[in-house]
Amino acid sequence: MRRQCILVGLLVLVGCIVGNVAFGQEKIELNFISWSYGVETVKDNIAKFEARYPNIKVNYSDFSWFDYHDIAVQRFISGTPTDVMYGSDHWLQEWAAAGWIVPLEDYFPEVVEYKKEFAPYAVEGMTFNGKLYGLPYYADMVVFLYNKEMLKEAGFENPPQTLDELIEQSKVLKEKGICKYPLALCFAKHEGQSIEIFTSLVYSFKDGNMFDADLNPLFGKDGGVYKALQFLYDALNTYQILDPSSLTWGEIDLVKSFGAGNHAFTFVNKYNLAELNNPAVTNLAGQFAMALFPGETHSCVGFVRFYCMTDMAVKRGKEVIDAAGKFINYFGGKTDGVYIVAKRWALEKGLGFAQLPLYDDPEVINAINQWGNVEIEKQQASLARAKQGMTPFYGTWDIFMREQIHKALLKEVSIEDALSASAKYWNDLKQKFQK
Repeated sequence: MRRQCILVGLLVLVGCIVGNVAFGQEKIELNFISWSYGVETVKDNIAKFEARYPNIKVNYSDFSWFDYHDIAVQRFISGTPTDVMYGSDHWLQEWAAAGWIVPLEDYFPEVVEYKKEFAPYAVEGMTFNGKLYGLPYYADMVVFLYNKEMLKEAGFENPPQTLDELIEQSKVLKEKGICKYPLALCFAKHEGQSIEIFTSLVYSFKDGNMFDADLNPLFGKDGGVYKALQFLYDALNTYQILDPSSLTWGEIDLVKSFGAGNHAFTFVNKYNLAELNNPAVTNLAGQFAMALFPGETHSCVGFVRFYCMTDMAVKRGKEVIDAAGKFINYFGGKTDGVYIVAKRWALEKGLGFAQLPLYDDPEVINAINQWGNVEIEKQQASLARAKQGMTPFYGTWDIFMREQIHKALLKEVSIEDALSASAKYWNDLKQKFQK
């Protein structure tokens, strides 16, 4: 009898301490959502997190990037359980102003120390009203890629340094029959990356600003916005070097066509270079390279996507807040002194990162040099700028602006009328939100 009691007692003790979960205590559940990229990697990272924190269970759902913003807003409004999630710099002001996501530093003051190691454009992209709202999932830039073999065949030793040189080289490539449309973009109306590509073109000019310090649109003929749209118009209509399919393509469509050798030039998120130069993905691996963004300044957009915590998590109480903090720090910060998740994305997928110490990591340097050039990447990163106009209404205006760009490129309206309509819509939204 005594032996049975001892055995029962030992089993109870083991049940109390296994996995650091108290006997009879339910696990803390976190509801996490992301867009549908690298889902298997995300799931594996979650499994590793749960192994490290066995008292936390993560319920994970993913959604198409194209629908993600609207689905997220619907979840906020309906109260669909969502505790931690992917956010983006161009939605931050909207979501933070509405109170849907909360400043991390209000709950985890230690996160401000990370800012010393993050790229400035990423810090700006995660900051609202002076407070940090996220830790980076990944940060990247809109970069200029070219096909080395096509340029060599056309007789060019170096890629174009300016947009005028880009036009001239494209005309030669077209005239020699090397490719019908040397330039291709992902400029579908539903492709959110298109406004970042457009803004990068704006930044490439010395007078390249979307807005002034008071958030007034700078859309006149002497500014970078007008010049960027004129460049695209000429590329499509005057010189016919821009593939018309660009206006219907999302990022995946563009990368497939560019990777098949149909074009010599593109502007696209940098992480695509790793896939393009992957022999398992394309037969032309090794032909693609990155050069500094062509233009007067070589500047481009740097952007950040990040992990954030919702107000719903806060309302669930201290234990959930603590679990969410552990999750966000594991995925976007350091574990045992290493940015383990960001490093994994860089090594396995070629994703960019805001965590600058990773540029000094020998494994990361070697990985980047397998498909790109770490020195050019670092130089471009030093010239990258955060998107201007990050306001609670930017997301709404962005959709309208993309529509106007399309209308101008398709000759449905003039460039002047497209930009005038975009400026008016911006000012109307600005006035509405200031009331």
